[in-house]
Amino acid sequence: MKFNSRVKVLGILLIICSSLFYEVMFSNYIFLSPDSLSAQSVSRGIDIANEKYDEYPIWMPWMFGGLPSTHSMQNISAYYFPHQVISNIKFLGIPWFWNFALHFIFCGFGMYLLLRKIKLRFYPSLLGASCFMINPWMIVNIVHGHGSQVMTAAYIPWLIWAMLNLKDKPNIRNMSILALLIGLQLQRGHVQIAYYSWIAMGVYVIYDYVLSKKIDVYFLSKWMISSALGLCMSLWIYIPLLNYTPYSGRSIPKWIDSATQWSLHPYEMLTLILPSSYGFGESAYFGYMPFTNFPNYTGCLLIILAFLSFYRNRNKIVYFFLFLSLFSLFVSFGKYFFFYEFLFNWLPYFNKFRVPSMMLIIFQFSILILASIGLNNLLDKIKEGEYNNQIIKFVSITSIFILFLSIIRYLNHDFSQHQFQDPSVNMIINNYRLSIMKNDIVNISILLTLFTSSIITVFNKRISLTIFSIGCICFSIADIYLVNKKIINPDSPYSQSVTKHKKYLDAQFKTDSIIDFLNNDKSKYRVLPIGELADNRLVAFNIESATGYHPAKLGLYESMNKNVGINDNILRLLNIKYLLSTQKYPDNQAESLSLRRVKSGKYYSNFKYKDVYVYEYLNVGQRVQFLSNLNYVDSRDNGYELLKNSKLNIIKDSFVSKDVYDKNIEFMSYSDSSTVYIKEWSPNKIVLETKTIGPPDKKHFVLLSEIYFPYGWTINGDDDIEIIEVNNLLRGFFVSNGDNEVVLSFNPADLRYGSILTYLSLILILFIFFLSYKDKYDERI
Repeated sequence: MKFNSRVKVLGILLIICSSLFYEVMFSNYIFLSPDSLSAQSVSRGIDIANEKYDEYPIWMPWMFGGLPSTHSMQNISAYYFPHQVISNIKFLGIPWFWNFALHFIFCGFGMYLLLRKIKLRFYPSLLGASCFMINPWMIVNIVHGHGSQVMTAAYIPWLIWAMLNLKDKPNIRNMSILALLIGLQLQRGHVQIAYYSWIAMGVYVIYDYVLSKKIDVYFLSKWMISSALGLCMSLWIYIPLLNYTPYSGRSIPKWIDSATQWSLHPYEMLTLILPSSYGFGESAYFGYMPFTNFPNYTGCLLIILAFLSFYRNRNKIVYFFLFLSLFSLFVSFGKYFFFYEFLFNWLPYFNKFRVPSMMLIIFQFSILILASIGLNNLLDKIKEGEYNNQIIKFVSITSIFILFLSIIRYLNHDFSQHQFQDPSVNMIINNYRLSIMKNDIVNISILLTLFTSSIITVFNKRISLTIFSIGCICFSIADIYLVNKKIINPDSPYSQSVTKHKKYLDAQFKTDSIIDFLNNDKSKYRVLPIGELADNRLVAFNIESATGYHPAKLGLYESMNKNVGINDNILRLLNIKYLLSTQKYPDNQAESLSLRRVKSGKYYSNFKYKDVYVYEYLNVGQRVQFLSNLNYVDSRDNGYELLKNSKLNIIKDSFVSKDVYDKNIEFMSYSDSSTVYIKEWSPNKIVLETKTIGPPDKKHFVLLSEIYFPYGWTINGDDDIEIIEVNNLLRGFFVSNGDNEVVLSFNPADLRYGSILTYLSLILILFIFFLSYKDKYDERI
């Protein structure tokens, strides 16, 4: 019977998932947002380079002047063990969305097992499983191209389930299962969601201590071993990430200002019960975040059921999930509550994350657990056969209060902070905002009335517990579905649907006249796409761009962009030869900017072909050159001022730090007759040929227009040859006078020993798991 109920749950979850995602699971339609296009362009570019150069590009030169791929968590799906199996669906002709659908079902099934673990009935467990699987937070992330977030979050109920198993039976089998789940979640690569999952586990450890008033050393030691093994199983991506972190833009001082932009204002908690209380994403949104695509809706019925979990319930697990929900809610407030800044300053690595509202996934998870417990508790009270006036009174009062808040919000709206210049546009969009609020209030009224009526009816024994339970599940799914429908296929004139035919993705990777023009230029150069064109499309063709999209760019690039921006100095330093623009500059204006229009044509961008103009920058800098002189600056800020306010003669005026200058300047020489050129180039290796004339005891200095990254790059395989940061951005180095072949290789050792530790950990976890089937070992250890 236990097996049959699990099969039944899997079937129901599959039906719900298929109904919600029918278009993308069974046709040629896909979810295609700008974020997903960016990620797929990077993946496509890496695949092309892998085939062209017969090596995986662990350094990506095609965006921001270069950055590491694996270290910066770009295209790391291959490091996720299940991906190796699931990726075979492509060869079977099955739409790739099934990869995500399987994770949704996996997520829901994990929730079901967790709820059964805490002794809930079948239907309350099914409620939590189905509603968590299609929670709007999950839906919006998969729709808008953040699949790694969803797949990482899918492990949250599994981790708590495995932890509870380990608490009940702290044997090596449960220890190995928890370790495997931790390792797989970490491998999926969304560090922030995984970090929040560890916070949830840590909260459980504290809860267990408070509950028992003693430290369960046996359980705690097994949990720590499981965590260590799971962490080790993911080290092939996390050791490189930790080495990259100090050089990331997320390590820049005062990062907290940008890290907390997407904080949930306490007023926006209204969206938990009234989804349109602050509009519904994009242009219709009028809340406190810079922008958003959806409301953080929980569901009014689920909120009421969550409250019912505390009604004469002896199961103390409710206090764990209550504390976890409050903790996560306070964290999601970000800059609007002191608690976030405290964690930002004191919790290890917490200050590397942005978007505090992302913590709401833990809140939604906790509330759904409480709602399931609430339904289970309600069924217990009904089964006692007693007409409980207190429950009906509580549900009625809570329903009226939710409606009262919603109506008050409708009557006391404030659109003043989100106005457009055209008054007629304001009037139209404000009317739309009011209309969706009104519709939501009507929907909530109907659902709350049905729910309250069904409770009265079941207490009067006019319907069975089974019908009542199924009704609660259907009401809750319908409640959430109304929000999810607007996310997947918005009927709003202010929100664009991201459900598109596969032909739009195919067009992203087809060449056009602009791409053909750039590909025909075989010299080494970079392109600067301007404005709306500054995405990752050029990466898909291995065309080097000075811009792009990446959530954790190199700090050097971020600081340069913030302190200097784009001017002649930066254009020349970055070897910019072409600018792409949708704007056609008058000839005299282009000439004043040292630009010459050399091509115009159709360029595919943001799902349509646009007229784009290619301008050649006439003062293009060289990719590699000798410097005749080196200067120094006392601080990085002084360097930025030089780059911002003066015309830099790169050969004569380039600068380094004072320490580097003092250590090397006496050995520097220069000759106009010396030559340097690129003999061979690939993403991970650059071979230069130098012919230098000068005293044998002195050296020439080479400036290479590649972003400086102090980790992993070597010259001629020698770590002792120093690669120097030049002009606060690029890399340079000294070469001996005479004829030399200089080989710069990016081959960081952390990728090798990280892989060794990952496979050793996996082998150890599997060994412990199979060893546990020998009862004598399972009991002894």
